[in-house]
Amino acid sequence: MNILLIEDEKSSADRLSRMLQGEHEIAGIMTSNSEVNDFFATGKHTGIDLIMSDIQLGDGLSFESLRNVPADIPVIFTTAYDKYAIQAFRFNSIDYLLKPIDADELHEALQRVKKQNSCTTDDIAQMLKSVHSSTMRYRERFLIPHRADEYMVIPVSEVSHISIRDGVVRLCTMTGKYYNISMTLEEAESQLDPQRFKRVNRQYIISAVAVSKLSQHFLGKMRIHMKATPDEEIIVSKDKVATVKRWLDS
Repeated sequence: MNILLIEDEKSSADRLSRMLQGEHEIAGIMTSNSEVNDFFATGKHTGIDLIMSDIQLGDGLSFESLRNVPADIPVIFTTAYDKYAIQAFRFNSIDYLLKPIDADELHEALQRVKKQNSCTTDDIAQMLKSVHSSTMRYRERFLIPHRADEYMVIPVSEVSHISIRDGVVRLCTMTGKYYNISMTLEEAESQLDPQRFKRVNRQYIISAVAVSKLSQHFLGKMRIHMKATPDEEIIVSKDKVATVKRWLDS
């Protein structure tokens, strides 16, 4: 099959390309909704048999561009969302692969494409409608044990970042106060609005409004400076720099 990849993280795109090599051809790798729109507007999509697309791109949800491509091209989503978050989409019979992608699951998904059981872009229009009508709801506050007989209520608007160190997940407020929370970083990521919060590396989820500046780091990496904790070093790998910049500039 001739497959178009939509993925804004280079490491994920490279890994998926390697997994598909040999049996399938890669028609191209798009990294944003604007690239997808331009690609299909110029008629370069002739001969594409399948689209494999991430959901959250630097310039928004991929549904925005996918709803405008030919309806006869099937789509499989590749996503970092956990299974609970993705359940909101499954009523549309959309195939998806949870990152990091498993080789056996990839093979099974491609077999479903051959049997014409995958989502087409006609389904994307309904998907987008569901998203816009608040099918997915994100966390609005955290309830955090404070003392033996007290709990703190912290709105997400007051969260600067969430991090993990030595197995302990901590929430940092806009005033620089830290609180331990009883969830994994993956659980926190899936419950927060991706327009407002982003996981920038294995240790940190940050709030866009809590960032004060970016600075160059070694070997093409980038450092994120937070208003609440200016001395804290949050480093973004080279292959994620462009994605984080687009997210902050949106």
